[in-house]
Amino acid sequence: MMDRLYRQAYQTALAARHPLLVSHPKPDGDTLGAMLAFGATLEAAGKTHTRFCADAVPRQYRFMAGVERVTADREAVGRSSPDAVFVFDAGDLKYAGIEELIRELGRPKIVNIDHHNSNQRYGDINVVVPDASSTAEVVHRLLAANGAIVDREIATCLLTGLCTDTSNFSNPATSASALKLGAELLRRGAKFAAVQKYLFQNKSAAALRLWGIALSRLTVNEKYGLAFTVITENDLEHTAAKGEITEGISNFLNAVLNVPTVLVLREDAGGLVRGSLRTNGGRDVSRLAQALGGGGHKKAAGFTIKGRLVEEQGNWKIKQF
Repeated sequence: MMDRLYRQAYQTALAARHPLLVSHPKPDGDTLGAMLAFGATLEAAGKTHTRFCADAVPRQYRFMAGVERVTADREAVGRSSPDAVFVFDAGDLKYAGIEELIRELGRPKIVNIDHHNSNQRYGDINVVVPDASSTAEVVHRLLAANGAIVDREIATCLLTGLCTDTSNFSNPATSASALKLGAELLRRGAKFAAVQKYLFQNKSAAALRLWGIALSRLTVNEKYGLAFTVITENDLEHTAAKGEITEGISNFLNAVLNVPTVLVLREDAGGLVRGSLRTNGGRDVSRLAQALGGGGHKKAAGFTIKGRLVEEQGNWKIKQF
């Protein structure tokens, strides 16, 4: 069943006049690594295509080959008139940042490639593999099923996605297949030192000051088995830290705390509060994220709510507009 889908997805890319590859906004190493690996494979096959992300690629991911070709220019995408759209690591078109764009393009064929169980299966072809550690692992299986060559640069992109979603082989997504894939990618020449340097050994003094503020607010609710903290927009301004630096806090807390579930709330510009959920227990945090309009998978999920973080009598709350 899956091999058939893998072949169907790949042949759709080769048969398309102009494929569009999409990473979700606020891109992480998995959505980018998976998309760039697939794009490099198409390039090797001589297939012209466009790589799109609604947000700029964070600096920490710019070591991956082909990242300079990722555009946020919607008009340029429109001019390319893509007839097939490949979406990586996004549970729905809204999360992918292309819901409106798809309508403007006249409803091209959609290939949905993901590993989140909460994925809405919105594609004409849905390559959704919940038992995979990452979308990078799904892409590797797809490439293997089609006999595609995984060179050093493709292996590095895939390892970036794998290390991102397993928190460097430390969280519950670290399965036997993930470890086996990691070894295979290293055998293919993946630049492990570069992945470690840019993904994990990349904290600035400003970032650590911000983490200190977050840790000072850490609260544990024993009744619900939940540890949580908050980061305000003022914290980001005061420490001069980048918003993307906060993404690692939930993973760090999940790795070191003896608490089943971790929640980090962060204010963003535009009156938004982003929640990052992690668990090292048997809970399915994607269900809570979905109830709040977000998504993800069992062990890691997120959501966004319109509002601001306010402290009242020593307790933090989301004040919705």
